Amino acid sequence: MDIKQIAEQIADEVISLRRDLHKIAELSFEEYKTAAYVAEYLEGLGLSCRRNVAKTGVIAYLDAGCGHTLLLRADMDALPVTEWHGVSYRSETEGVMHACGHDAHMAVLLAAAKCMTAHKDKLKTNILFLFQPGEETDGGAEPMIETGILEEFHVTCAAGLHVMNDVEVGKIQVKAGDLMAAPDDFELTIYGKGGHGAYPHECIDPITLAARIISDFDMIAARFTTPLSPKVISTCVVKSGNMYNVIPDTAYLSGTVRTFDKTLRETIPEMMNKAIKGVCDIADAKFEFQFNFRYPPLINHAGMAEALEKAVSKELGEDIVIKGSIPSMGGDDFAYFGEHVPAVYFFLGSGNKESGITMPLHSSDFRIDESCLKTGVAAYLALAFNDCTYFG
Repeated sequence: MDIKQIAEQIADEVISLRRDLHKIAELSFEEYKTAAYVAEYLEGLGLSCRRNVAKTGVIAYLDAGCGHTLLLRADMDALPVTEWHGVSYRSETEGVMHACGHDAHMAVLLAAAKCMTAHKDKLKTNILFLFQPGEETDGGAEPMIETGILEEFHVTCAAGLHVMNDVEVGKIQVKAGDLMAAPDDFELTIYGKGGHGAYPHECIDPITLAARIISDFDMIAARFTTPLSPKVISTCVVKSGNMYNVIPDTAYLSGTVRTFDKTLRETIPEMMNKAIKGVCDIADAKFEFQFNFRYPPLINHAGMAEALEKAVSKELGEDIVIKGSIPSMGGDDFAYFGEHVPAVYFFLGSGNKESGITMPLHSSDFRIDESCLKTGVAAYLALAFNDCTYFG
């Protein structure tokens, strides 16, 4: 079968799907319209579909008569970002936008489902199409796994993708091993003693303490942890005070910590707490520090990465595949699937410098070159229609 031709034939439809989904952007675990759209499309293909998995998740099972199943995943949620550009399919949800490309991920998987259903007799595995909520916040992958679907549908391996504007449109980028970091976060409230800005010696200034603590966090990352292991400590929220001459009582900080190494992931919050305590003890200030462990790092299975590379190279051409990349400090809860079965997550090139499509993920002006969508469909088809050791 000619996978390139099949993907080309559905190119217009996958763009239409993406634009429909872009218009109805919804926040994490509120993807009610999105989930309904997805489920109705899948049911229209004649697939057995299950709704409301882990609140708003949707799954559909394609039985190809095999004893094993490949899980293909797309995330559904959008971001609290106001869309900047005025395209005809602009988000109709005020202040909410698909600024991370999840509309594209869903459209690719829906189109792939249509193609696989039409050519079910050529599949080398059963397929579980999984549309998950909440990737941008608390994560829907783990709650969906906890419902038992991996065991129920005999899932033996998994794959997913993410659009990426720093990868050229028409290409896919695949990397074995460390791909994306654990995206943990923290919150800190410093309790000082407010007063007049002219008399700081009579106060306990939480803003000054916050500044010292932020500097210490930077020192932890730069000087007190190994430079051989990637890590990021970023303080992204600072809130305190509301008057130019009043020292406030409290200061609030929050931010993100990104790591790959398990030991480093565990020791950094301990070092942060020690730094906070040292600064606050000097000033006799109190504090509350909360560190939240989120998703694990996303580690691609070497065998699955190789299987995807080979399948795509065979069906679409070796020039399509970019092998390897620098690990990303971004995070994704697709990582949970990789903790249960061999899994591969790859980047779908969506950037086009000549057309000015270069804005990063989460930007209010985020756009993609929509011709990338057919490449994503073709990549999924190449994997599903070629023999793979990890199918079972």
